[in-house]
Amino acid sequence: MLVYAVDLGSTNLKVVLFDERARQLAAASATMQYSRDGAFVEFDADSVLGSVLDLVRSCASEAGAASDAQSCIVLTGQAESLVLADARGIAIAPAISWMDERSTAEAAEIGARFDTTEAFAVTGETEAVPTWPATKLRWLRTHRPDILAAAHHVLMVKDYILLRLTGRAVGEETTRGFTYLYDVRGRRYWPEMLDFCGVDPRTLPQTVPAGTIVGPVLAEFADRLPPAASYTVNAGALDHFCAMLGTSSYGTGEVSASAGTVLAVSLLATDRTFDRASGMSFHAGLRPGETVLFSCADSGGVALDWFRDAVAGGLPYDRLERELNERDHGRAPLFLPYLTGLNPPDFNPRARGAFVDLQLRHDGVDMAYAVMEGLAHLLRRNIDAIRATGEQVHQIVSTGGGTASRFWNQLKADVCGVDLCVPDEKEAACRGAAILALVAAGELSSIDDTARLHMPDVQVYRPRTSPTSRARYDRFDDVLTRLYGAQHPQAQPEGGGR
Repeated sequence: MLVYAVDLGSTNLKVVLFDERARQLAAASATMQYSRDGAFVEFDADSVLGSVLDLVRSCASEAGAASDAQSCIVLTGQAESLVLADARGIAIAPAISWMDERSTAEAAEIGARFDTTEAFAVTGETEAVPTWPATKLRWLRTHRPDILAAAHHVLMVKDYILLRLTGRAVGEETTRGFTYLYDVRGRRYWPEMLDFCGVDPRTLPQTVPAGTIVGPVLAEFADRLPPAASYTVNAGALDHFCAMLGTSSYGTGEVSASAGTVLAVSLLATDRTFDRASGMSFHAGLRPGETVLFSCADSGGVALDWFRDAVAGGLPYDRLERELNERDHGRAPLFLPYLTGLNPPDFNPRARGAFVDLQLRHDGVDMAYAVMEGLAHLLRRNIDAIRATGEQVHQIVSTGGGTASRFWNQLKADVCGVDLCVPDEKEAACRGAAILALVAAGELSSIDDTARLHMPDVQVYRPRTSPTSRARYDRFDDVLTRLYGAQHPQAQPEGGGR
């Protein structure tokens, strides 16, 4: 069996081809193209579909895929981007990216109409923000009611690709909580929010569990795909949750943390009693009845990229890694990584990035260390917020481009006081989506049936106790509290290196 795992990423579209043992056979990618005009960020959903088909063909060509193989296309990737389609399933307007901020006023209207704590209990989301499709739909109700009235299907981008490929309008459950239209606990759409945003419930896709086989590929697209015995399409799941499965971190006590542009933290929950103060949202998991805690801080690796490119004049990463290893950093400045303002577990719109204790003797390497340490401190605040909910944290599994820095990996382990594991798997989300497809096809008995799978090697970074490290985090916490009133999560103690 061949599995084409499609990652509908915000920056890149990607297809990775796997065999029935989850071994990677080929990969191809293309850049997402956007139209930007002030707060508006749009894209052509049909161009995305065309790119996906091109990338599937590229992977098949690279791997020399057998023309008699049973094949599956499974989807993962971004959730929130909005697509409106007609009765034929064709987009009737440009798709609206999750990055689009036209609906700031509408987000405030939703926040004023629905008590935030009560809305959290329904949607699982801690705030009403312009990211969510609900806010864009309310904007359309006010500014473009003609488009909203013409919509036969109200979809997110992954839903749209599923509809075009199979003719079925479905949306899998792990992505529904990111609409702000969905009752996560009740596993149904939220009627009061639909009414407030002017959405006809009949236009919304049927919800299905993660990893559901949606159907065969329509004949019109089968002709545009590489020869195969057959093609089925699988709904997959959210990229962050697929990455958990792809790195064997979809289990209790296993925190999955991305080290990419953003800092995303996920954990399979053991309890379904959640507290908005933790800064963690909650969502349907990969299996029925399961719930995943999730938070996403925009100030992730992008902060280090900003410093390197805008401040340090393109300081080479290999040189930075070498010099970081040669220095004692006990007297380095501190950095508050709040360049984007809002970062969980603290949602403070007044927060800003800042260097603290900066002196003339400090240079670019000292400041780069401060940025890396500040992001490690942000990770720890999220880990402590998880622990404050009563969840245990046995280890952190880290993926993304930032894991190329062994120095940074060790620093995060030291700051958080817990083992940090880095799997040798560059396509974790796609691998996890492929595993879901293999389970649905009967190649695996469950997502826990990994004995037959190719497993990536894992590098483990053990935390090192250090009075200096503890003192620097306490100083970071004190500065954050005095500047912005942040309250440190009262983590419940668990063993480990702190």
